[in-house]
Amino acid sequence: MTKTLDTQLAALAHDRFGKAFILADAKDADMALGIASPGPNPQAAADGFPSRTMTEYRSHIREVIAQGLVDIMLMSCSTSDELTLRQRLFDNSAITPAVRANDTTDIHLCRGAGYAGSPAVPFSSATIDLIQTGQVDGAAADRGRGANLGLYSVTFNNLPDYDLQTMQAYKMFRLEAQAKGFRHFLEVFDPNVPPNTHRIAPELIGGFINDHICRLLAGVPRAARPIFFENCLSWAPLHGRTVPLR
Repeated sequence: MTKTLDTQLAALAHDRFGKAFILADAKDADMALGIASPGPNPQAAADGFPSRTMTEYRSHIREVIAQGLVDIMLMSCSTSDELTLRQRLFDNSAITPAVRANDTTDIHLCRGAGYAGSPAVPFSSATIDLIQTGQVDGAAADRGRGANLGLYSVTFNNLPDYDLQTMQAYKMFRLEAQAKGFRHFLEVFDPNVPPNTHRIAPELIGGFINDHICRLLAGVPRAARPIFFENCLSWAPLHGRTVPLR
């Protein structure tokens, strides 16, 4: 089935200032929040559980898939393993399944933790093989069975040792993704440590991020680039458009 993501990407490539847009439903909160990720339980007073269950969370994803109103369903690898690989819910859907491909420490939002206040360190629970096939060493013939799109996020803090780790990890991911035909879109977060730590004046953060985006991809050929950015062209002097990089 034709995926609306591909239709919208083609429309944006033809006219990046047209009315086409990409709508993604982010249902990957379990990569950050843990037990609280399914959201508050409206029956908490009655049953004693403050949060919904993952079973309920995934039932809501099934409802969104049935509605068919979004272009991308972004999930954790474990949720995609269940819904994409095992239940085959996207086989006859125009929605494209996607998986959060990395989970850097600045999104480790466990109760009582303070990781988000320290410079981001790259980390990936999932691998491309696990996302595409559900196996550690997936066979090439099985790569079309699972999700073939991932969200990769980077955070730069103007701290050379940390930023270099971030760039190196993204480089290794990008090379493997190109080798395995895995598409990705890129998310660039604001610096996650206080301004006095990363030494960037607040009015320069937009330029710092935009320059990093351009510099990050200057050495990357078209075949290895992300297919679009998620919410990361909103800083001055660039304004709020998600555009394809093709």
